[in-house]
Amino acid sequence: MTEIVCACGRVANPPRRGMCNRCYERNRYRQNAYGRWDADRVDAAPVRAHVEELIAAGVSRRQICVVSGMPRQTLAVLLRGKTGREPAVWLKKSTADAFLSVPLPVVPHEIAAPTALVPSIGARRRLQALVSAGWPQASLADELGMSPGNLTILLNHQQNVTAWRHRAVCELFERLQMQPGPSERARAHGRKHRWPLPFQWDEGALDDPGAGPVHHTRRDPYRLRRVAG
Repeated sequence: MTEIVCACGRVANPPRRGMCNRCYERNRYRQNAYGRWDADRVDAAPVRAHVEELIAAGVSRRQICVVSGMPRQTLAVLLRGKTGREPAVWLKKSTADAFLSVPLPVVPHEIAAPTALVPSIGARRRLQALVSAGWPQASLADELGMSPGNLTILLNHQQNVTAWRHRAVCELFERLQMQPGPSERARAHGRKHRWPLPFQWDEGALDDPGAGPVHHTRRDPYRLRRVAG
């Protein structure tokens, strides 16, 4: 391993910003006095909390490493520590910034690895809305490269889908949501099951389990309720 020599002539072992320990501490003291010190180590706890939030939101450890550019071993040390040790207490600022740069997704499929499983509610709502708009299930299945039987399962009770399938459904919905489909039978099927039409969903509500479509009148469940005023 090539030795790094400080400007003072001493071997920097280990190097701290290219300086030996004595020069590093002298420089830190001086910069602190001028109010210009930028620490190269930061508290690991907030970074670890952010990474744990990402994992809880469905982002895989592999995807966190891909997006942050950090090796898996660095992530492991942050979360679990080295063998026989506690998790990291301090991190290099550049490492912390890399992990903190990974955004917490509003919905898991936005950043999840293609094969990761995410809740199917958003995909299901989009497909149900397209059926209600007159798009036959067979046509939607063909567009997505699925069998009609598998699409039926997704439309009714499948709990999770892969992230890449969810993204494919989102793209299909974006393309077809403003176009009426050709099938009256599909429209009747949607009315029978009371599936909302595409325009009855706010974009931000489709993936939110706690959100619902625009309310309808009892007389005609496909006519939007008029807002007084």
